[in-house]
Amino acid sequence: MITVITAFVVVAVLACYIYFTGPPLGPNEPKTAQVGSMPALTDIGIRDPETALKYGVTGYLEITYPSESPSLLSIDRGGEISINTLFHFVSHTPEVTETQVNIDPKGPWGFRIEQGDVSFIEFISYNPSGKITIKAGETIPVIMSIRIPENLPSYVEAIPLAGMGIEASVPVLDELGGKEVAIHD
Repeated sequence: MITVITAFVVVAVLACYIYFTGPPLGPNEPKTAQVGSMPALTDIGIRDPETALKYGVTGYLEITYPSESPSLLSIDRGGEISINTLFHFVSHTPEVTETQVNIDPKGPWGFRIEQGDVSFIEFISYNPSGKITIKAGETIPVIMSIRIPENLPSYVEAIPLAGMGIEASVPVLDELGGKEVAIHD
């Protein structure tokens, strides 16, 4: 019985490896991120070139909150706040020189956060927005604006910061987490 279980585990691990890594690439084929490989990697694995490339991940887009930005953010109902963020593209291979990023909270892609019947993505806009190209090693500033409606339900006391509505041709590592915008009456 133990031999059968061991054989099953070995076959399952081998099948997962083949599924996540895909077939080997030829010497002249460009490497691109494989969506199927993403569940197997953590942020640490994506940042590590050796591990990431093993899974076909050729780079990542990092969204950060600049260190000189205020740590406490707040807004009144009916108000608007603009928050500076930085988008930085890291390539793990010289063949991948840029990435395409869709910055559009109204699009069907990207991360969304909801509380009760309130979808925070409805309050977000970006400048620049739309489809942009970021070159390897490049950091671009992106202003995230949050407009809070007057009639926002009282149970919503804060909005967590996150790169909502962002999609890229590489994994997105959102480092805005842990910060939020407090809402005052």
